[in-house]
Amino acid sequence: MASLIDRYDHISFDLDGTLVHTIDTYRHATTRRAVRDLGGSEPDETAMDRFWFEAGRNRIIEELFKLDPDVFWNHFHVIDTIEGRGRETYAYEDAEPALHRIKDYNKQTSIITGAPSWIAEMEVGKLNKGPVDHYFSITSSEYAEKPDPASFFHVLDVLKSTPKQTLYVGNSNEDALFAHQAGVDFLYLERRKHDFDLTDYAIATIHSLDQLFES
Repeated sequence: MASLIDRYDHISFDLDGTLVHTIDTYRHATTRRAVRDLGGSEPDETAMDRFWFEAGRNRIIEELFKLDPDVFWNHFHVIDTIEGRGRETYAYEDAEPALHRIKDYNKQTSIITGAPSWIAEMEVGKLNKGPVDHYFSITSSEYAEKPDPASFFHVLDVLKSTPKQTLYVGNSNEDALFAHQAGVDFLYLERRKHDFDLTDYAIATIHSLDQLFES
């Protein structure tokens, strides 16, 4: 019987929360510190998880943190250093083996992330050279943040692929909307880090990347 990936030529991934994990204490401490430094509204863990994983981060910053997004991001990127995050970020155990197995199937792989390029490069490095044909940082480009699909179309163009040939694997509402707006099938990877309420957008839910290869 066919596996989940058999019908696709291109398997694309979100990065943080999907292939790599930034530990919760770091995410929460960094976000809380940025909000406190700027005199915003004290966030609870749900608000911080929404900021980290959901679409519309600027709206979340305005509505939940009571801060100007531009001011917040400028300060957050000072606090969220590559050294600090690098010490607290780890590849999921199933990530590198899955990337190798996908290449054994002769399929293209990509990563599309909202992380800035210096963070994305560090996180991709955590995958221990698991084969990726192309990775792309939306934040460090001219494209709008997820879920705007323009960056997805750019990556498809680079790899000479199409939405119908592509499967996007992610762990968040933001990822689901991103794939949906690009006309790409979405596979929800449940890492049990936050609530997910867009199940109608997912062709299936998996709990490990090993399940990509199951019928």
